[in-house]
Amino acid sequence: MKKKLIIFDMDGTIYLGANLFPGAKETFRYLKDHNIDYVFFTNNSSHDLEFYYQKMTNFGIECDLKKNFYSSSEVTISYLLDRGVKDIYLIGNKSLKKKFEKHFNLVNEYQKERKIDAVVTGFSTELVYKELQDACLYLETLDVPFIATNGDYRCPIEDGLYIPDNGGMCEWMRLVTGKKATVMGKPNPEIVYYLAKEFNVSLDEVLVVGDRLYTDILVGINAHVDTLCVLSGESSLEDIKAYEHKPTYILDSIKSLPDLLK
Repeated sequence: MKKKLIIFDMDGTIYLGANLFPGAKETFRYLKDHNIDYVFFTNNSSHDLEFYYQKMTNFGIECDLKKNFYSSSEVTISYLLDRGVKDIYLIGNKSLKKKFEKHFNLVNEYQKERKIDAVVTGFSTELVYKELQDACLYLETLDVPFIATNGDYRCPIEDGLYIPDNGGMCEWMRLVTGKKATVMGKPNPEIVYYLAKEFNVSLDEVLVVGDRLYTDILVGINAHVDTLCVLSGESSLEDIKAYEHKPTYILDSIKSLPDLLK
């Protein structure tokens, strides 16, 4: 299998919480030695890219902040800027709001007479009920786009447990307002097209690697590139058998990726 660019999910694929999976460091050394580019793409918008860069370097994985890291936050910002959006109501952690306020005017609360251009939601571990309330009121009273950085329903943590993610929050808002969010991160294939162009490779030379079927694997399928599902995170063999879309390859972990590439 000849690949020139590999797009990796992180949590559940390379590490779980604070624990790096065995063999991960050796896998990235192999990719470096064989001139195979790799990028880390996360749907998780609760942290900025510097957080992931620091985490990877602490694990001993060679990487560059500007070259190797992309997230659903950057994709969302680019999408909104392309459409001339200026005023938004945003749900997200302080780090996400800090990133967005460089480009947009953030409206702090619902005001009946206040006009906005979009409602945007990101994975927030600092969520308060009033944010959901105000976002729903804007969606109910204004005909504005409802944009989500990601559609993940749950986020994996240590000990095989999960916490609620942005997709669940958006579903709650859909049930209240009747409006469904447009998801910018995985499984939207635009990020794959963008990265293939950035690294000057064809889609045949791209591999998407992850542990989650409805985001990591589906984004690759939607972009018509090869996919690898690892069993180190959310998905099991039973899940894969039951899922409508099958990954191109299945491995227990990325430890075996060099053998697959050979």
